[in-house]
This record gives sequence, C-alpha cells and structure tokens, in this order.
Amino acid sequence: MFKSLLQKYVLPKEVDFLGALNLHAQAIKRITHDLQSCFIEGNEACCQAVMEDEHQAKSIKESNMNELLNSFITPIDRESIFRVISQLDWLAISIRHFIIEAKAYEVLELHNSYNEIFSRICQSADHLANGFEMLVEKRHPEVADEAQNVRDCYNSLVDVYVEKMASLSKSNNLQEMFIHRELLLQLKEIGKRFQVCANSLEDILVKMS
Repeated sequence: MFKSLLQKYVLPKEVDFLGALNLHAQAIKRITHDLQSCFIEGNEACCQAVMEDEHQAKSIKESNMNELLNSFITPIDRESIFRVISQLDWLAISIRHFIIEAKAYEVLELHNSYNEIFSRICQSADHLANGFEMLVEKRHPEVADEAQNVRDCYNSLVDVYVEKMASLSKSNNLQEMFIHRELLLQLKEIGKRFQVCANSLEDILVKMS
C-alpha cells in the first residue's frame, strides 16, 4: 500500500514510450499500405484517408511529443525517443507530399515497375512495425532481424529505382521523363526514411541491451 501511494503522489509518472512508438509505427504502416492502394489499385478513398490523416499519425506524434516533454523518467535517453518520433512523423509527411505532387501532375495510377517499388516500401513499413512490436515484447533478436529486413528492402528498392531511371533516360518524351523522375525520387526518399527509422530502432535496441 505504501509503495502504491508513493508511486501515485511522490514518484514521477513513467510513460510507456515503447508502446507509444509502436502505436506510431503501426499508423505509418497503415498509411503506407493506403499509398500503395491509392496508386496501384486506383483507390481514391485510400488517398483521402492519408490526406485526412484517418490513421491519426499526426495526433499520435503530438501526444508522444507532449509526453516526452512532460516526463521525467524515460526507458532510454530522450534524444533517441525524440529522433524516432520525428522520423516517423517525417515519413507520414513524405507520403502526403508524394500524393500532392502526383495529383499536381494529374497522375492517378502507377503500374509497370512501380508495382515493385511500392511493394518494397510496404514491406519496409511491415518490417519496421514488426520491429517496434517486438521491441515492446522484448523479443530483441527479432528486432535486429526486422531492422536488417528494412535495410534489405531499401537496397532492393534502389536496384529497381536505378533500372527504372535508366529506362526513363532513353525516353524522348521530356514531360514524361520529368514527371516520373520526380515521382521516383520521392519514392526513393520514402524508402530511405524507412531505413533511417530502422537504424534508430536498432539504436534503441542497443541502448536497452
């Protein structure tokens, strides 16, 4: 009884930051799959879900930031938590920016080798979300495996990107070349940001070991 009273009235509140980061990563996973459905399946409702933040990624980010600013006790250093919050938020922003740019170019659907790129981005999102879930469950060896899986997905994405860009360079249609170059660069950047998040996930794992 004394311990519970001490925790309630004296000791500072301890926030489940790992659970909060996992919640954020799961939201990013859903946004990423909506991005794929939007441009590969032509599902406009999925585009709207991302733009209207139906998965509440922004509110999750703001909640996590507020908790971080008001918490005295954290499971790892505050800089590591802040870094992941910021990186996950930037992923959501990058995905929204891609949709805005594609719509400005009046691109509604993307096929051919884009299928492979979107597939690898979704795989990255799946592995990253799995990694954060396993971190919460303290399945540490599997966390490291999932972080590596994200890096492998990015390497594979770059291979497809280079192949697509090489093919595009042979096009005589300058407008088509410009539009697809910009979209491919955006998708490559999204893939890169997943890798950066995976590195930060592994950094947390090392600090908890």
